[in-house]
Amino acid sequence: MNGAIDRRELFFKALAGLLGGAIGWIPAEIATHGHSITEQESTWSVIAGIVSVALVAGMIGGMILAAEDNSFEITPQLKRRFRLGFIVCLVLALPETYYSDLIFSKVLRAGGWGVNHPGAVLYLVAGRLIGWTLMGLMLGVGVGLVSLSLPNMLKGALGGLIGGLIGGAGFDLIGSFSQSGLASRLIGFCVIGLAIGFFIGLVHQLTKSAWFAVEAGRLKGRQFRLEGGNVTLGRAEENTVGLFGDPGVQARHAIIIHQGDSYTLKNLAVQAGTLVNGHRIETVQLHDGDRVKISNYELTFHLRTDKRTRQSAVAAAAPIAGADTSGNSIGSQAADTNSGVAGVNAPPAVAAYLLNAGGQQFAIHLGEPTRIGRALDNDIVVGDASVSRHHASIEYRNGGFLLRDLGSQNGTWIGSERVTEAPLGRGDAFRLGDARFIFHA
Repeated sequence: MNGAIDRRELFFKALAGLLGGAIGWIPAEIATHGHSITEQESTWSVIAGIVSVALVAGMIGGMILAAEDNSFEITPQLKRRFRLGFIVCLVLALPETYYSDLIFSKVLRAGGWGVNHPGAVLYLVAGRLIGWTLMGLMLGVGVGLVSLSLPNMLKGALGGLIGGLIGGAGFDLIGSFSQSGLASRLIGFCVIGLAIGFFIGLVHQLTKSAWFAVEAGRLKGRQFRLEGGNVTLGRAEENTVGLFGDPGVQARHAIIIHQGDSYTLKNLAVQAGTLVNGHRIETVQLHDGDRVKISNYELTFHLRTDKRTRQSAVAAAAPIAGADTSGNSIGSQAADTNSGVAGVNAPPAVAAYLLNAGGQQFAIHLGEPTRIGRALDNDIVVGDASVSRHHASIEYRNGGFLLRDLGSQNGTWIGSERVTEAPLGRGDAFRLGDARFIFHA
């Protein structure tokens, strides 16, 4: 793999798992009162033990998920991810811990624990290994479950399983050298958390298909894995690729459309635009090594070797639809001036855009409706509480532009008139809730 392993991600996930284990050790130690798990305990002690181990799992899972940004900066999104990861992993850990305890007890009885059976200690170690491995498996599933992605769940499960197995082995190894049960349990939980975090990160790194490496900008040195379906880039925290701290980056600046082995970058900004290999683009298929510039950020696109080979084979077999073969800038589509034919619905040569009250420009797509609203899946994202999540759209139809309300709560207005559908001309002013725009074409 080209530039493959992101050591930064491995470091942060391992550190997060370690801290989660250390913090989770506190309630676990209080619940067990320092007693061995093999001692006979009351029902309430057993319940307290199960809950305390589930809290350890919740802390480890929450911390690993919070470390997704690979940064020490505490952001609202980091806090949300921690809370979600903690709750999901805690809920999954309660039944997992209960059944792991049952398995552990059966393994101990099979080994003759409590009657001084020769080799019983081996059964104790085996029982613990099974329990920690199952916890690692569960934590990996929990971390992947938060993303609602089956591939992420499978990758997380594999990484967690390996981490739980190795961490569990380390737990007993440390216990055999340490004279203090309290210290050995603390170190053991830290080792388990570290191993689970590290291997979840490692499996994700070894199986990633495509990613961005930040070469310049505030987040220089960071990588972003491009997983799942469409991926958004922008200044807002909700973007998969969050380009923070640069006012030239719009809230939702660009989007990557993932289909098969193809990754297509689509510009959503007008004022700053998006450059690929020095050319301003609207839509372009990305290839391994392409350099993307968004304001002061520079990113390099990387594609896994086998994906890159398949992409090249497809490109050689057939030209990309809509590709510019005239030698002009990437993504441009020159009109055929010799044909003498122009359809009624042919888009105008001049780009259309909206200008908001702050002077920011937003592109209007000519081939499909441009959706406007507060949600990040819109083409134009408006951060105004009076604007509905999906408020309005603008489309080019029958030789003109049409503004259409999408059932918004606060309405779409031209002047003092609330409209559901109205034509737009150059210089027309309209309002979505309290957000004002001027149309230019």
